[in-house]
Amino acid sequence: MFVHEDSRRKLIEWATGSFKVCKALIAKENCIVGDHYHRNKDESFLLLIGKAIYVVIGNETWGNIDAPYVWNVPRGSYHRFEFTPGSVLIGVGTEEFDEADEIRGRPEIDLTAEQPVA
Repeated sequence: MFVHEDSRRKLIEWATGSFKVCKALIAKENCIVGDHYHRNKDESFLLLIGKAIYVVIGNETWGNIDAPYVWNVPRGSYHRFEFTPGSVLIGVGTEEFDEADEIRGRPEIDLTAEQPVA
């Protein structure tokens, strides 16, 4: 993440790559989002405003994170976010929404790790 601020504005540069979609989430109340993983999509998220109470990505966790903060979520990584009211999360993805590729819960195996060849 690159941040540049002067008297006119604050600029946050946070995502590079071949993204097909950009989305914004505004938490109206304490809310949990995610709780899933994707087989075919990489994502990157910028907490622009507010606070993440608790975040899980793969086997890593964060708590009480203030904006701005960036998380990269490679395909196969379980992710779950909990935000305070008024928080704003911006995300980009390498694929558009596909209901069949939003797999609820954690994967049974770590899909980001190399699997043995049979």
